[in-house]
Amino acid sequence: MISNIFKSLAAKVAISTVVALGVGTGSAAAAEPLKMAVTDWADVLATANVAKYVLETKLNQPVKFVNADIGIQFQGVARGDLDIMVGGWLPVTHAVYYAKYKNDLDDVGVIYTGGRNGWAVPAYIPESEVSSITDLSKPEVKSKLDGTIQGIGPGSGLMQASAKSVQAYGLDGYNLQSSSEAGMLAAVSRAYQTKQWVVATVWSPHWLWQKWQMRYLKDPKGTLGGEEQVHAFASKQFAGKFPRADVFFKHFKLTLADVEAIELEGNATNDYAGAAKKFVDAHPDKLNAWLQK
Repeated sequence: MISNIFKSLAAKVAISTVVALGVGTGSAAAAEPLKMAVTDWADVLATANVAKYVLETKLNQPVKFVNADIGIQFQGVARGDLDIMVGGWLPVTHAVYYAKYKNDLDDVGVIYTGGRNGWAVPAYIPESEVSSITDLSKPEVKSKLDGTIQGIGPGSGLMQASAKSVQAYGLDGYNLQSSSEAGMLAAVSRAYQTKQWVVATVWSPHWLWQKWQMRYLKDPKGTLGGEEQVHAFASKQFAGKFPRADVFFKHFKLTLADVEAIELEGNATNDYAGAAKKFVDAHPDKLNAWLQK
C-alpha cells in the first residue's frame, strides 16, 4: 500500500504505515481511507489520534496513518499522495517547507495556538549561571554541558532553527547532536537521574513539562521563533474527496493544555489511541463543536 501511495516520491525515502489502535464501524470500512501523515512526535500523535477517533467513530470515515518525516509530509500532501497533515507549524518552524509547497496546499485551519520551540535546561541548573542562550558561551557552562546541545531529528524545523542559533550566538565548539525525540528524552532522563547538566531542543506542547521541572532559555536574538500556530494542511483534492472530513477539520480546535493532557496519558500508557478516546469521551462539548455542519 505504501509503495502505491508514494510511487512518485524518491525511492530512497522509507515510509512506514502506522495504524493506531481502534477501528471504525462496519460502514466506515467500505469508504476510501483518508491518508493522514504523522510523525512520532508527542504533539502530532495526540492531535492525529483525536482526529482519527472522531472521524472513524462519529463520521464513519476510516483513517490510515502514514508515518513520514515532516518534509516528506509537505511534499506528499502537495502532490496529493497524502490527504492531510496535522502538524504544520507557522510562522517560523516549517516556513521553508510552507514557502516551497504552499501553492499546492489547502490551509484547512489552525488547530491550536501557543506552540513554542526552544532550548531548555532542568530547573536544578542554577538560573544565575544559565538563564539565556548567551550564557552557553561561558567556558565553565560549556564544560559542564560537555559542549553538547541535545537535539532531535535532523530534518525538523526546530533543528534547522537550532543550527542557525548556534551560528547566531557564536557557540563555537558546541555539537548540535542530531538524534530523535526519543533520544532527546532519554538524554534528559539520564541527566535528571544524577543531576547532570544538559540542554535540549524542546517544544510546547509536550508531556516532558509535566514529568520534569524544566525551563526555557531566553532567546534574545529570537532565532528560535516566538509563538507558533499549528495548522492542518490538506491536498487540493481533499475537500472534494472528503467533504465531511473537511468540515470537521475546519472546526477542529484544541488548546495547549488539551494536547499536553493527551500526551501525558498517551506516554504513560503507551497508547495514544486510548488516550485520545478517553479525552474525546470526557469532552462532549468539544466534540459537538467539531461536528458542526
